[in-house]
Amino acid sequence: MGGGDSRATRRYARALFQAAINGQQLDAVAENLDAITQATRTSPQLMNVLRHPRITRERKRDLLHHIFEGRVQPVVENFLFLLIEKDRSGVIPNVAEQFRELLDEYRREMDAEAISAVPLTDSQTQALRAQLETTTGYKIRLETRVDDSMLGGLVVRVGDKLYDGSLATQLQRMEEQLRQVKVS
Repeated sequence: MGGGDSRATRRYARALFQAAINGQQLDAVAENLDAITQATRTSPQLMNVLRHPRITRERKRDLLHHIFEGRVQPVVENFLFLLIEKDRSGVIPNVAEQFRELLDEYRREMDAEAISAVPLTDSQTQALRAQLETTTGYKIRLETRVDDSMLGGLVVRVGDKLYDGSLATQLQRMEEQLRQVKVS
């Protein structure tokens, strides 16, 4: 996505987000956008039609109305029509992603993933989530998974940050420290 599309995507997502707040429809709009994103992923033909320059705006609106009639909030349907009018229907999935990020920021929620060599117990998972929530100030949606290739330890990804406490990384750090020690 180019710089112009990125700015437009953020602008459209903010506008829809504000409309959802004003209409007290944040959850419904977020769910609608998830459904629309899913439809565009499972049917690439839909996005091809929406992006096609020879298909009229009216035909694109009719198609979206037919697909989503009664399944999305009017504010979402009107928003989709606006994107079609502005020849921006190609950014629909990106707007949905930006909307989700705005919603997470608004609610102070964040995704995190913990990767370990062995499954974490429920108490370990709860303790990790609590620590991450204290550290970030956000409510954490924590996913855990096991990576059999790890020797031990834990790797945690929170947003765009990676905390690598794996045994392999700890051994590598120790090796680097030992190499720096001068032996006389």
